[in-house]
Amino acid sequence: MLLFLSFVCLLTLFGCTRTRTIDKLSIVHVFGFDMDEKKQLIGTALYPDYTKSKSRDEVQVLREKAPVASLFYQRMNKLTNKPVKLSKIRVLVLGKDFAEQGIEAIVGRFINTPELGTNIQVAISEQSAEETLIAFSKEKSLTMIDMLRHNMVTQNLPEMNLHTFLNHFYGQGMDAYVPMISIGQEDKIKVNGIGIFKDDKFKLQLNEEQTFLFSVLKESHNEGTLKIEVEDRGRKGLLIVRGYDNKQRWKLFKNRQGEQELKLALDLEWTVYQYPDWFDLKKEEDKQLMKKHINTGVKKKVEEFLATLKENEVDPIGIGNIVRSRIKTGINDLFMKNILLFQFR
Repeated sequence: MLLFLSFVCLLTLFGCTRTRTIDKLSIVHVFGFDMDEKKQLIGTALYPDYTKSKSRDEVQVLREKAPVASLFYQRMNKLTNKPVKLSKIRVLVLGKDFAEQGIEAIVGRFINTPELGTNIQVAISEQSAEETLIAFSKEKSLTMIDMLRHNMVTQNLPEMNLHTFLNHFYGQGMDAYVPMISIGQEDKIKVNGIGIFKDDKFKLQLNEEQTFLFSVLKESHNEGTLKIEVEDRGRKGLLIVRGYDNKQRWKLFKNRQGEQELKLALDLEWTVYQYPDWFDLKKEEDKQLMKKHINTGVKKKVEEFLATLKENEVDPIGIGNIVRSRIKTGINDLFMKNILLFQFR
């Protein structure tokens, strides 16, 4: 009897399922936003056409203009012989020029579209989103999400997605950040650092080294390489270290003058990949000298990185959020006033 009832329930569930055949749909995987000189939005979409080839999926490109983002769905449906579906979008690409003008309206659209999940990746393209998506379509692949995830897992990008972006975009005492992508040699798409917003406008792009330092200050587990120039008793050389595990602690305290200061302690587990031959690691003295150079070099690079953030008045690390509810001093006055301590092991 139990077996019979289970079978009946399964039949009922199957009967309630709305089935859609994927080769009868235009399922968008990547969508890009730009803006033309007349303030019209330009939408570019990539979707696979499973009916074009038996050996592989053919990537198709849709392009349309509209005054507001909500009209793209309707207008793009007129360009295809199959219904356009947005529920499988995995990457949203914003052209750099468009992002510099402000994206508040587009971000609001993200929130009001229930079809979009928060695990979507948002990225900024150094070229227009249209150029980037057309170049990417020539690779006959829709794996942009995998490329971004790869750089977060095994390279120097911190973990991020639409959820992280929205949290920083609307949160107090922090600024939003997303991966930067660009068209490289042979029209290959590559990850090229991190883009940081001030309010709703793109403000600053971090290079490879700055991206790694940002990840060190933001996350506990991050892989990346850092080059440190060293000089000792007239000898010059290059230390190359690779990070694997990072722990950071921020502490607010008052100095002797009664001013609020911020202390950063870093506990880093890194591996030295390359070092000058004048270091003899069989000698404890040389080991300690190398640690001293790494300590000094990293401290200098972090301070320069924080100074760059302060100069551009952006806070992707969320330091303002650390002090927001603790003191009445203006966040900009306190922001990175002093980096007092670094710890290494």
